[in-house]
Amino acid sequence: MNAGVRLVQTYLHLNGYFSVAELPVIRQSRGGEYREVTDLDLLALRYPRAEYVVPGGPGTRGDLRTRTDSLLVQNRELVDVIIAEVKEGKARINDTLRSREALQTALRRVGCCPESILDETVEELRRAGTSELTAEEAGIPTRIRLVAFGAGASGAREGFEVISLKHVARFIEEHLDRYHDVLNPADLGGTALGLLHLLRKLK
Repeated sequence: MNAGVRLVQTYLHLNGYFSVAELPVIRQSRGGEYREVTDLDLLALRYPRAEYVVPGGPGTRGDLRTRTDSLLVQNRELVDVIIAEVKEGKARINDTLRSREALQTALRRVGCCPESILDETVEELRRAGTSELTAEEAGIPTRIRLVAFGAGASGAREGFEVISLKHVARFIEEHLDRYHDVLNPADLGGTALGLLHLLRKLK
């Protein structure tokens, strides 16, 4: 996993997302052989009421709820599915990520989209970069979106969203500063967050 993907995965984790990195997209050739045509940098899923809570004692008044990034977590009433491309250069969505094979792989892996509307949802993602499913369609209201992480200003583009890697890094830094006392006793392992946390411990 490259450094950019690891950084973004940490950012998603801090905001309550479960994620899979570098998910291979495999298809069968005309000759019958199977080959990997691309991979999805990140596929992430967040439930509407997801939050990280540190209990503060009896009752709930002293509980600590860590902050999320309003740029990323935009609607707390929907399941949020992100299909992400990560670039250390200009943020963009590759044509291979917009392919039917890649988007079908992503939606089937998450399991949010009934087969009866899969093709329709894929075409909407290819055209608009986002699609919303009703509770009747998905079991719970769900938004699916294409997000590019990389260089450039954060915001909407034609057919996808951009979140800059600078913004991602700044959010992680601020999170570690804000919750230093809470995280200090924790072993965060070999993640990007763990490395940054260790550097702070050594100061």
